[in-house]
Amino acid sequence: MFNLNSAIKEWRQQMSAAGINRSDVLDELESHLREDIDRGIQAGGDPKRMFELAAAQLGEPGALKMEWDGARKTERQTMKRGLMIGAGILGVMAGLALVMPAVAQYRQIGAMRNEEPWLFLAGSLLTLAGCFAAIRSFKKVRA
Repeated sequence: MFNLNSAIKEWRQQMSAAGINRSDVLDELESHLREDIDRGIQAGGDPKRMFELAAAQLGEPGALKMEWDGARKTERQTMKRGLMIGAGILGVMAGLALVMPAVAQYRQIGAMRNEEPWLFLAGSLLTLAGCFAAIRSFKKVRA
């Protein structure tokens, strides 16, 4: 006689053997599998047949692993890109915070004090680096 829980346990082992080892991923996939099985059984289907259909509908373990890894890679790339854009914007803001007082002093008295040219230079470089980082991250879109 068919035992659904044993079949699902064996299915999880197959997924694990294919390289899907994270329990949260396996739990999510099992949840989808169980939902599909329950829907089929409620519609009057045979539990064994519904399990086979639901497992086939989810896909082969190797294909699922590749799909899941691809989604995680895309997520990491998007997060990295967002962090670089944020760092670039912060760099621009910090650079301008150093540049603006030196420019204001220059406009007011026509010269900069001893430390202000260095602040102006550091602020300018930080602003340029921030712009470069943000623009580079905006342009970096790969399929």
